Amino acid sequence: MPIDLRSDNTLGASPEIVDAVTRAADGALSPYGNDEITERVRARCREIFETDADVVPVITGTAGNSLAIASMTPSWGAVFCHTDAHIQRDELGAPEFFTGGAKLIPVAGADGKLNASALEDSMQDVLGTGRMAAGACVSLTQATEAGTVYSVEETAAVCAAAHAWGAGVHVDGARFANALVRLGCSPAAATWRAGVDALVFGATKNGAMGAELLVVFRKELTAEIARRAHRSGHRLSKMRFLAAQFDAYLTDELWLRNARRANEAAARLERGLRAIDRVEILRPVEANILFVRLRPDSLARLRAAGHQFYDWEIFGAGAVRLVTGFNTDLADVDAFLQAVRATA
Repeated sequence: MPIDLRSDNTLGASPEIVDAVTRAADGALSPYGNDEITERVRARCREIFETDADVVPVITGTAGNSLAIASMTPSWGAVFCHTDAHIQRDELGAPEFFTGGAKLIPVAGADGKLNASALEDSMQDVLGTGRMAAGACVSLTQATEAGTVYSVEETAAVCAAAHAWGAGVHVDGARFANALVRLGCSPAAATWRAGVDALVFGATKNGAMGAELLVVFRKELTAEIARRAHRSGHRLSKMRFLAAQFDAYLTDELWLRNARRANEAAARLERGLRAIDRVEILRPVEANILFVRLRPDSLARLRAAGHQFYDWEIFGAGAVRLVTGFNTDLADVDAFLQAVRATA
C-alpha cells in the first residue's frame, strides 16, 4: 500500500476522541467554556503540569500562537523566533496582526533551534538602543520545524536569555507530545520549570479532530488572552466540543501513546533509510519528522507508485520531508522502505 507521509495533518482522528465528541453532543451544557467538560480539562491540565495553570481552548495553532504572543508583546515590540519557525514562514503575519504591528525578528540556529547566545546577541542589537523595538517576546517551537527537540537545559537557557530582557516566552507546541516522549521528562520540567510562560499544547496533529489548548503558566496574562480571544472570534459558544477532544486526549495518556507510536514509526523509517545506499538523512531524527535526500528519478518513481511526501527545497535539490503520525501503519513504513530500496 502507498503511504502518505506529507504531514501528520493528513491523518484522521483517534476513535477515543471521536467518541468523546459524540458523547458531548448529548444534553444541554453551559456555553463559552463554563461547562463540566472544560472544567475537567482545566483540572487535568493542572495535574499534568503540576501547577495552577489557566487553559484556553482554541481551534487552531495559529490562533493559540498569536494570542499568546500578543498578550506579551506591545505593538511597538519585537518577537524573536527561529528563521524557520511556523510563525515566521506559515502564518501569514498573524502574530503581527494580533499584536497590532510588533516586529518578528528571525534568529538563525542549527537544526531548527534558537541558541541562547545568538538570541542574546539579537536582543542586544534590537532592544539595546530602544530605537528598533521596546518590549518583547521570545517564541520557540517544540518539537522544532526541523524535527529536533530542545533539551530541558536548552529551553531553560533560552528562557533565561529572554527573561533577562524582560521578555516573555511562548512555546509553539504543535508537536509537544512528540517532544515530551523524546525527552522522557515531566511536562512541568519541559515548560514552566524551565521558564516558559505560555504553551500552545497541540492535539490536532496527534489524533484530535481539531483542537489546541493554550496553557498559561504566567497567570497575569490570562485576562489579556481572554479579551483578545473574545475580540478576535475565538470565544466559542459550544466550547465543550473542543474540550471534549482534550478530555479524551488527556485520559489514560492517549496523547503520549499516540506520540510514542508516531515517534516509533519515524525511528523505524530512519533505521531503514540509513541502510539504503544513496539516501542521505539531513537532520537528526528526534520526533516524528525526517528530512532526507533522494535522487530525482527515485522520487519520481516513488510518487508514481502513489507514495506522498513534500519537497523541502530549503535543504536543497532532492530534499523531502517525511512525517509519521499517531496511526501510521508499520507495515506501510516497511513497504515504503522496500520501494525506496527498489528505486535507489
